[in-house]
Parts: sequence; structure tokens; C-alpha cells
Amino acid sequence: MASLMKFIADVMLGRLAKRMRLLGFDVLYDRTIDDNDIIRLSLEQDRVILTRDTGLAARPMADNHLFITSDDVRAQMQQILAVFPPDMLPRPLTRCSECNEPLVAISRKKVKDLVPAHVYEKHETFLQCMICKRVYWMGTHVGRMGLGETNKKKPGSLNRSGP
Repeated sequence: MASLMKFIADVMLGRLAKRMRLLGFDVLYDRTIDDNDIIRLSLEQDRVILTRDTGLAARPMADNHLFITSDDVRAQMQQILAVFPPDMLPRPLTRCSECNEPLVAISRKKVKDLVPAHVYEKHETFLQCMICKRVYWMGTHVGRMGLGETNKKKPGSLNRSGP
């Protein structure tokens, strides 16, 4: 089951890591981690390495990898979604796009001063990362990414608030 599948992305795939997190994938990403640490973490935590680095992909200890063929994030997402059947996808908006922590429901009252007024007026359900304190909601970009229901009345938004 993909919700149990974990990934680690190399330095070239930061935007992909964020998008995958929005889809609910557990993706470690830190641009300061070197190839040796990526391999070590992959082995220790049973994570699939996502890489565009042919040298990393060729290393014997990095055989549990998916080589990402495009440098375009949309094409990268298409490749990920092609590898994992739709019934294996985790639930969207369950992980923080910044720090990969699970999101938790937060009361609407508690986010009033944390989100723009128009967002507060149009949305009832909010999620928050307990580590970085970012707030998330099902805005229109979620629909554009094919991640779930959206509020059709609301124009484009960041769909997150935080430091």
C-alpha cells in the first residue's frame, strides 16, 4: 500500500517532494543531505530513492530507486502517478508540504487569525502542521492538481498559511 511506502528525494527534486507531500506521500527531502546519507536513510528507513542523478542511481547500495527522467515537475508527477496505480495513492493533504509531518485537523476558530479573511469566510475545514504551524485548506489548487473537492467559488490561492 502506497500510504506505507516512503521516499527520499535528492537535491534536484525539491519541488517534486513538495507536490508528493501534498498528495500524502511520505517524502524526506533536505537539500543539505549528500548521496551517502540518502543511501543510508533509504536503507535504514526502507525508503525509495527518487533521483535525477545518474551517478547516485548507479550506486549498488541505491538499487531501491526510481530515476526521474524529466526536469519538469509536472512530468515528474506524471511519472510518479504512472508508477503507482490510483488505488495505491495515499490521501491528499495529509502531510505538510514543507516539513513532511502529518497534518492534524484544527478548529476553524483557532485559524481565524492565521489565514486570510476571504479563506476563513469560504472554508470550514482546516489542517495544521504541528511542527512548522502552517495551515492548510482544500483550495482551488487542490482541484487543479486532481487532489480532491474544491470550493468552486474561490479564485486561486496558496492554500496554506504559515511562517
